[in-house]
Amino acid sequence: MKSKITLLLFLMMALTTKAQSNAEILETFLADVISFENVKLNADRPICKIRQLASVQADKIYILTPQNAAEAIETAQKYEYCVIFTGSHTVAKVTDFSNTTESGSWNTIMPYGEGYIQRGEMTKKEDYINNIIGTADNQKRGFFLFNLK
Repeated sequence: MKSKITLLLFLMMALTTKAQSNAEILETFLADVISFENVKLNADRPICKIRQLASVQADKIYILTPQNAAEAIETAQKYEYCVIFTGSHTVAKVTDFSNTTESGSWNTIMPYGEGYIQRGEMTKKEDYINNIIGTADNQKRGFFLFNLK
């Protein structure tokens, strides 16, 4: 009997606990970088709108390619925040420019970071940026720099 009551309480708690939407996850992740004031994000597919906000609020923007990746990463070290978007499904933030790995695809060293990849639900990933944003291909990758040091 006691185990049935415990199970019932556990089920009730699980049903009443509200999971964060994709938009809420990303708002929390980027709150120190991007202002979300007076903005309504799509709860399920927020990356496109967040990329639009970043394009208006960033101090400097690159469209990342293997040809400009080294310059972009060198420049990014002069800024407080570096956020990278891949298509409408991935957003990453550089967290450590001193922890790097060589990337053949990007023709330069890539710093460490964290980000979210959306395949339905958001999946958090902490790794070198090239492993979060993917290999250089025909997808557009926006490289946004905020707050010159």
